[in-house]
Amino acid sequence: MDLVDRLYQKIKEDPLSPKVLVTSSYAQGHQLLEQVSGRYGSIFNVEVQTLQGLVRDNTKLILARRRLRFIDEEQLFWVVHQIMMQVAEAEPQCYIDKKSMLNPGIVNKIHQTLVELRMAGVRSEEVRAECFTNKQKGAYLQQLLARYEAYLRENALTDAAGLEEFCVPSGEETLFILLQPADWSKIEWRLIEKIAGKRLCVIDFDAPFYDNEQFSNNSFTMFRATGSLAEVREGLRRMLADPEPLDHTEIILSDYERYVPVIFSQVEALGVECTFSNGLPMTFCTMGRALLAILDWIEAGYPVTKLTEMLRHGCLRIPDMQAAAGDWIRLLERSGIGWGRKRYTAILRSENGDEEQELKKKLYDHIQSWFDRLPEGDGWTPNMLLAWLLDFAQKYVPVHSVDDCTVKSALQDWNQRISAISTEPMSPEWAVRYMKEILNYIRIRVDATPKPGAIHVASIHNGCFSGRCRTWIVGMDEHAWSIPAMQDPLLLDEERTAVSNDLQLVKEKTKKIRSGRDTRLSLVRGEVWLSYASYDPAEKDNSNPAFEMLQMLRLQSGDDTQDFNALATFLGPPCSFMDLMHQGERGPNDELEAWAKYLRNLKGAGIDGGHALAEAYPNLAQGHRASLHRHGEELSNYDGWLNIDVSTTSGTEEVPGQRVISVSQLEKYAACGLQYYFYSILKLRPKEIPTFDRSRWLQADERGMLLHDVFRKYLEEVTESGTKPPQHDRSKLQMIIDQAIENAAQSIPAPSQHVFKKECEEIRRDADIFYRNEARKTDQPCFFELELAGSDGEPMELALPGGIRIKLKGFVDRVDRIGPNQYRIIDYKTGSPKKYASSGYFSGGTQLQHALYAIAVEQWLRETGRDTEARVTEAEYAFPTERGRGEHVRRIQNRREELAGILSRLVESMNRGLFIPAKDTRTCTWCDYKAVCGSHAEWSASKRGAVANADTLGTLLEVEGID
Repeated sequence: MDLVDRLYQKIKEDPLSPKVLVTSSYAQGHQLLEQVSGRYGSIFNVEVQTLQGLVRDNTKLILARRRLRFIDEEQLFWVVHQIMMQVAEAEPQCYIDKKSMLNPGIVNKIHQTLVELRMAGVRSEEVRAECFTNKQKGAYLQQLLARYEAYLRENALTDAAGLEEFCVPSGEETLFILLQPADWSKIEWRLIEKIAGKRLCVIDFDAPFYDNEQFSNNSFTMFRATGSLAEVREGLRRMLADPEPLDHTEIILSDYERYVPVIFSQVEALGVECTFSNGLPMTFCTMGRALLAILDWIEAGYPVTKLTEMLRHGCLRIPDMQAAAGDWIRLLERSGIGWGRKRYTAILRSENGDEEQELKKKLYDHIQSWFDRLPEGDGWTPNMLLAWLLDFAQKYVPVHSVDDCTVKSALQDWNQRISAISTEPMSPEWAVRYMKEILNYIRIRVDATPKPGAIHVASIHNGCFSGRCRTWIVGMDEHAWSIPAMQDPLLLDEERTAVSNDLQLVKEKTKKIRSGRDTRLSLVRGEVWLSYASYDPAEKDNSNPAFEMLQMLRLQSGDDTQDFNALATFLGPPCSFMDLMHQGERGPNDELEAWAKYLRNLKGAGIDGGHALAEAYPNLAQGHRASLHRHGEELSNYDGWLNIDVSTTSGTEEVPGQRVISVSQLEKYAACGLQYYFYSILKLRPKEIPTFDRSRWLQADERGMLLHDVFRKYLEEVTESGTKPPQHDRSKLQMIIDQAIENAAQSIPAPSQHVFKKECEEIRRDADIFYRNEARKTDQPCFFELELAGSDGEPMELALPGGIRIKLKGFVDRVDRIGPNQYRIIDYKTGSPKKYASSGYFSGGTQLQHALYAIAVEQWLRETGRDTEARVTEAEYAFPTERGRGEHVRRIQNRREELAGILSRLVESMNRGLFIPAKDTRTCTWCDYKAVCGSHAEWSASKRGAVANADTLGTLLEVEGID
C-alpha cells in the first residue's frame, strides 16, 4: 500500500469520529484527501490543519483571557532588529557593534538563530559564552536572547515557542493523523503531543523513489535543452502535441524563482491556463512594478527619468482631468530638474511666466505632498515608509486588474502588522532596502491547489501531491538539486552540541531535506517527464544533470550500472529554442516557429524566403533596401540626397527649414548635412534630461551661461554700459560672481557641498583669467549681448557682396572699439581653442559666424547712426577660462567676397536637397543623433570621391575644400 492507501485505512477505522489531518500546509492536506476520495469515494469527518493553525486555535481563548498577544515571525524580525540596534548603540565593543552592519541579511540570520534556539527549548541562561569558539559571539547571542525574552514579557507578547505554556489537550474523541514531518523541532513535537495526547497517529511517507517499486513502474520521458527558455518551450510543445488534457499535468520546478517567469511568459503567449502554487512575483502587475519603481526613485536620489518611465508605462497616474500622462512627461523632461528633492521644489515653484506655469503648479503640489511625508536625513523608519507607500498606491497608482488589488491588500496587511512594532530610525538607503525585502514577500495569483482546466505549477518543496497522471519535473540540473551542507557561522555544529542536544546539526538537516524530497517524489504516478537546461546563458557555462535523473534512468532500464555517459547518450542532442526537427508531428508554438518551418523544405534545407518576408513585413523590406543603398556607391535618398527641383525654390536666400538664417545652423549644415536635416527640417530634438552625476554641479552649457552673464554684468558696470573706458575693480567682479553662484545654487542644487565648493573655485579661477586679460587691454568695450535685429525687432536683412541678401538674427557677445571707426567683435568660448586653428579661416564652411556677424554689426552701426563710417576689421574668439588658457583667435575681416560665394554654394546645396552625413567622422562622436545614423558617415566616405556623384556633390565639395 502507498501513502494514500494507508491514509484511507486510518480514516475508515473509525469513520464517525472527528479526525484532524495535520500536514505541513493546507494545500498538501487537501490534495491528499482529494486523492483518497478519487480512489475510494467520499470521506467525511476529516479536517485539514497545520501545526501553526492548530496551536493558534487551541491557545486563542487563553491568550485573550491573560491579555497576551501572539506575534508572528515577520513581526519578530523587527523586534530582533530593534534589539540589535539598541545593543550596538549601548555597547560599542559587542560582536556586531556598528549600526551600518545591520543589513537585512544579517538581521534575518540573527532572527533565524534566535527562533531556532527558542524552538529547541533553549533559554538565555543556557547559552554560555564558553560553548562558542568565539566567546564574544556567544556573549552577544546570549545577550540578544535575554533581551528578546524580556521584550516579550514586558510587552505581554508570546511567540510560537511560548505557546507551549498555554496549550491544552483536545477532546478525547478527536483523532490526530500526522503526516510524518521531516524537520520538526523539540517544541513543535511538544505542542502536537500536548494537544493530541494519546490520540496522535503518525503516518510515514512511502519509501524513497529509488527504492519504491510502484514509482519504478511509471513511464519516463527525458530530454535536455540549450537553456531554461528552450527547455520550457520544448515541454510545452510536447504537451500541446499530445491529446492528453492539459489539466492532467503538474509541473514541478526545481528552482521556482528562476523558472516561474519563463513558464508564465510562455503560457500567457499561448493562452494556456495555469495555476501557480507559490504564485508570481508582484512585478507581474502594475501595482507591484509601481511600488518598486517609486522605491528606486527614492533610492537613486529622485531622478526625473524614473518618474517619466512610470508615467510612460502606466505605473503612475497623477490625478488631473485636464492633463494626460504625455503632458506630465513633457513637463518633467523640459523642466531641467534632473534629480534631487531640492531641485523639484526650486524649479517647479519658480514662476517664469511660461504657458506651462499652471501645470507646473499642480505638479509641484503633488510632488511636494510626497516630500512632506519623507523626512530628510537619517530619520527614516520602515513603518513610515510603508505607510507612505500605501498612501502613494491608493492615490497615484492605477488599478487595472485583480492582481493590483491583491498587492494593495497585501500592502495594507503588512502596514497593520508592522505598525504594531516600533522600528528604529535609519538612513533612507537602509529603509528602502528593508522595504524591498518586505515587498519580495508579496505574491499574486497564488493557487495552492490545482484547478480543473489548468496546468498546475508547483515547487519541488510543495509539489507531487496533486495525484495527476503526468508530472513534468523541470530544471533537474546538479546545481538546482544539490543541497549545500555549509556550516552556520552563528551556530557551528560543535557549538550546537555544546549548547543543547535538541539543536539539529547541519548534516542532519541536510539529510532530512534530501530524504523528504526523495519520499515526496515517490508519490508521483503515471507519466514522468524529466528535463534540464544543459547550458546556462547567464553564466555562459554548461550544466550537468542531477544524480536523481540518472537514478530514474536506472529504474526505467533496470540496469544499475548505467552512468552519466549512458544518460547523455539516452538524452541525445539538446532541444533548441525553435523546433525544426518535427515539422509534420507538431504544430508551431508561435510566429517564430511558423516562419522557421516555412523557410525550410521537407528535407530540412533552408530555402529563400526573402520575398515572403518582404510581403509580410514591408517595413523590414524597406530597411533592407536602405541598407543596400547606403552601402552602395551611388548617392540615394537613403543617404540624404532628396534631389529637389531647384526651379521650385524662390532663390538662394531661402534656406530650407529656416525663415531666417541662423549662423550656428548654417555651420551645422557645413559640418554634417544629415544632422542639419534632422534638426532644422524634421524638427527632431534630443531629449535634454539632466542626469544625476555625483561629481558635477553645473553642466557645460549652464556654466557657460553663468560666465557669459558674469562677464557682461562686470563690463557693463565698469564701463557704464560701454560709454567710458573700463575702471577695473576685482572686488566688484567678485561680488558679481558671488551673486551669480547664489542664484545658480537656488535653481540648481549641487549634489554635495564638496562638489559645490570645487566648482565655485573653478568658476572663480576662470573669472580671474578673464580679469587679468581685461586689465591688459586698452580697447574700449562698447556693446554687450548686442541683438542683431531691426528697430522693429524683425531679423536684419543683410547685404552681401554679389547682390546676395539674407535675413539674419542673433546676438553678439561683445563689440570693442579698437580705433577711429574701427571695431572688433568678440565671441566668448568656454571650451578649448583647439578647433579654432589660426590657419582655418572658414574651415570648410564650419566657421562662418565671425565673418557674417562682422558684416551684420558693421551694417547695424551704420544704420542706427551709432557710427556711420564704422568698419568691423577684426573678429575674435576669446577663451577666458582655465580650459581655454586665456587664449584668443583673431580673424582679419578681408574675405567677404569669398564668404558670399560660400553662402551661395551652401544654400544652393540645401535647396537641391543635399543632406549627406559628415565628412569628418569625429563629428559623430558627440552628435545627438548618433543612435539614428549609426556608422552612416563611414559608409558614405567612399561616395564623396565616386565619379557617379561628382555633379551632385560638386558644389558642396568646393565649400569643404575652403580653409
